[in-house]
Formats: sequence, structure tokens, C-alpha cells
Amino acid sequence: MMDEQREFLDQTGTGADGSLSLRQRMERRAIYVRHADRLMELLLGTGRWPARGQVGTLAAQGAWLIAQHADTQLDVQRVALALMRVAVAEGTAGASGAQELAMLEDRVAVNEGRPQTYGTQIAEVIDGQPVPWPCAEPERLDELRAGVGLEPFAEYTRPA
Repeated sequence: MMDEQREFLDQTGTGADGSLSLRQRMERRAIYVRHADRLMELLLGTGRWPARGQVGTLAAQGAWLIAQHADTQLDVQRVALALMRVAVAEGTAGASGAQELAMLEDRVAVNEGRPQTYGTQIAEVIDGQPVPWPCAEPERLDELRAGVGLEPFAEYTRPA
């Protein structure tokens, strides 16, 4: 599923600049929904987040990517978030689990209309500068990011 999403994005781009046609946006939505539905089946069937030690790094990253992209299915994101919190606390989410959890925490907060914690979700780009969705504690952003192993916000948003 992760390969299908990446292949689609490689072919079309992310569309963040509004460049996707209506057909491409509909195709992307259909892919994301189909994958999120399958992820939900797997999560509810096992009751656990996919542990890297059991499913491998690529499959665990794929589960996270699918949850991250399930913006139209907040129920999937909430279940994934709850299970991922447990996996990170137990140490089964792998080395990048805390960073992925932080990004999913922020994604769910934004999708629920709440301020995000880590500033990982970008609302728009103004004059080449990424602007995050509102953050709960903007004055502590770099401290909070460092606590989960994320780079400082200025580095995260530095143009490539």
C-alpha cells in the first residue's frame, strides 16, 4: 500500500501547490481511503500497532504513512494514534516511532480543529516560507520537538 501511495505521488507530485487535476485528486482520495480502510481492519483485528520487530521497518512505516494520509477518516487516525502511543511507550514502534507519533499527534489535532504540539503540519507557504497550523505552545516549539527527536522548526521548514 505504501508503494502504491509513493508511486502515485512520484507520478503526480503532492499537489500542495494546487497542480493536481480533479481526476488526480479523486484518484488520490480513493487510494488513501482504500488503504485506510484496510489499515483499520488490521488494527482492529490485532488490537496493536504493527511492531517493527514483527512486521519489519517498511511495513511499520507504511502503516504510519497510511494513518497520516487518512485525513478524511478521523476514526482511523484516532485508532492508529491510540495504538501507536502504546507501541511507543512499550518501545515496539522502533527508533523513529516517537517522531512518527508526534507527526500523527499533530495531524489529528489539526484535523480535530485543535492547536498542534510539534509544528509538523504546515497550513500554507507565504513568500516561500512554510507557515504551520496554530501551535499550542509556539514559544516552546523547539524544546517540544527536541523531546521527540525532531529537528528545530527553522531547520524543518528551511527551503530545500
